Amino acid sequence: MSKLLYFRHAQASYGKADYDQLSPTGYEQSEILGEYLAGQKVPFDYIYVGPLKRHYQTLSKVQEAYAKYNLELPEPVELKELEEHRGPDILKSNMAQIKEEDEVIKGWDDERKANTDLFMKNGLMIFERAMKLWATGKLAHLQPDHYLDWKGFRKQVAEGYDRVYNQHKNEKGKTIGMFTSGGTISATLGHVLGMKEEIDIITMNGVVQNTSISEFLFSGDRVTMKRFNEVSHLPEKLKTYV
Repeated sequence: MSKLLYFRHAQASYGKADYDQLSPTGYEQSEILGEYLAGQKVPFDYIYVGPLKRHYQTLSKVQEAYAKYNLELPEPVELKELEEHRGPDILKSNMAQIKEEDEVIKGWDDERKANTDLFMKNGLMIFERAMKLWATGKLAHLQPDHYLDWKGFRKQVAEGYDRVYNQHKNEKGKTIGMFTSGGTISATLGHVLGMKEEIDIITMNGVVQNTSISEFLFSGDRVTMKRFNEVSHLPEKLKTYV
């Protein structure tokens, strides 16, 4: 059987002007991921990477580890379908209006402004609630025309998965790496497992950890999920979600 290994990027710069940039913790996580994969001598036959800076930065540390141990890696192929959804951008640019329309989010935001110790915790709760609203169409009136909505994003992810799977499904014993984001991984699981409820799929987005590994085994038309969101390579203090 062959393997599809999905890697979520390392911690990005939450709360900063440029989120699409690994934090110091993110670089440390990426280095540990690279050492883990190189230590296991995972023999990648193909690597696909999303178009975002944090995708490439995470992959670069894996490449450095493989080079350090004189292990070969294939040239990565950029795949647009591994891009993250635009839900966070919609939340960020429309926060004031979302607060007017949702009392729960308003309460959490007011609370974290009054107590900066709650900035991260409440920010994650706001994100998760807003993404559920967005995925179920309740923020459609705030959706810019040039952004894919959640269903459009899910369709794009499915097309990317199908393209890679169909290209390699008849090859035996191959290992394929996919460097991407949490939303893309949750949408991929929804597609492969045939999930129908949008809120169940978007909820998985909130639990996908940085540098986590999710694995599918496939042979011909048979696909099996082996593991989801595994971060055994990280020490507890470096397990993060943004």
